[in-house]
Amino acid sequence: MKQFLLFTCCMCLFAAAFAQPSDAVTRKDLTTPLTIDIKFTKSTGTRQWNSGSGNWEYVRGVHIRLKSKDYPGLVVKVVGDAVYQYVGGTKYSYQKFRTGYNEWEGIPNPTLADIEKLISTDWKLFYGYYFDKIVTLHEGPAIDMEKNFTWTSPNNVFFFLKIKADMLGPNYSLETVEQVYDVRLFRDNFKDPWKSFNSSSGSNNRKVISTQQLTESKYKQMELKTLAYTLAEDIARKEAASLPQLEVPDFKTAAAMADFLHQILREGNPQLLKVAMMKTLAPAMMVDGSKTQFSWQGKEMYDKAIKLAYEGDAKYKDQYCRNYTTTSLTSKSYIYIQSCIQGNITRIGTILVNEGYKDGVPQEKIKLYNLDLGVRQDQDAINFINSFSDRKKLCPKD
Repeated sequence: MKQFLLFTCCMCLFAAAFAQPSDAVTRKDLTTPLTIDIKFTKSTGTRQWNSGSGNWEYVRGVHIRLKSKDYPGLVVKVVGDAVYQYVGGTKYSYQKFRTGYNEWEGIPNPTLADIEKLISTDWKLFYGYYFDKIVTLHEGPAIDMEKNFTWTSPNNVFFFLKIKADMLGPNYSLETVEQVYDVRLFRDNFKDPWKSFNSSSGSNNRKVISTQQLTESKYKQMELKTLAYTLAEDIARKEAASLPQLEVPDFKTAAAMADFLHQILREGNPQLLKVAMMKTLAPAMMVDGSKTQFSWQGKEMYDKAIKLAYEGDAKYKDQYCRNYTTTSLTSKSYIYIQSCIQGNITRIGTILVNEGYKDGVPQEKIKLYNLDLGVRQDQDAINFINSFSDRKKLCPKD
């Protein structure tokens, strides 16, 4: 027993010989002319084996507050570890400070007005996935006062915004949700206004307060009330209001619609064509429930048409006569307009659409379903058109 007690005492003395650096020693090793104060994260550090260096090291977690060298008047809090390495005998030698992250003090937090000014430039980026799900916004976005602003640099701040909203949920449900967004603002210089932001949300930041089951038809109606839809519709309506006025008749035949569009393609401009297409496109070419937003198919059709009709070296009016002829492919619903260049055609396709009932009778109208312009941009085609000294030789019926 005496031998055991003697062995234990020797081990205690051996461990004491390898005692960690004191708080005073660590403070001295970490202090610089810029140091304001140093706080330890725990009452002691950790002795651990470093397989990379093949040696024991002692690690002490600290928070160091420093006067900023680059930004006078600001304070940076450096969070990390003081690392000591065993050098033999009874000694540990200070090796390095391993920075975990920085936080800044003394910078005014952005106001909610500052934040809203920036995030309102891109609500889709802010709301992310839920942009297409939020139907009614009850509260927010508001700063989550229970969580702090974190400055990782004077040009980068991290904080939380929260909302309360009704959102479309799974299986035709409507959920009332409290959602927290992690937001970060960026700028190029400490004194510059905020330039950009990013936002993220996760399941841990989401709390479902209540759920209401909807019918399929009611759910589809709600889809036309989401933030994504209503904001896009508002933008589209404002843009439509700025477009020129254009009287578009109810066409009795596809040929009548073709005459109308042919004249705009020859003598109009992209704005007039957009108005014409908004008023004539079939529902499938428009966003559901909208008279001002093209669907992706409608937008693709419009973008291609204006490029060929008005923007190329050769334009629609150069290669099509005012009084056009049609090809043998022309039918009741599809008009094939022959270009001045043989083998080159423009196709205008129509479809009958029921726009409702009157006394039980379907109110069908002819709508535009396809607009496929044939305008050649190659040099040979341009040379052919330019070879005519008199336009009447190219278009005798004009």
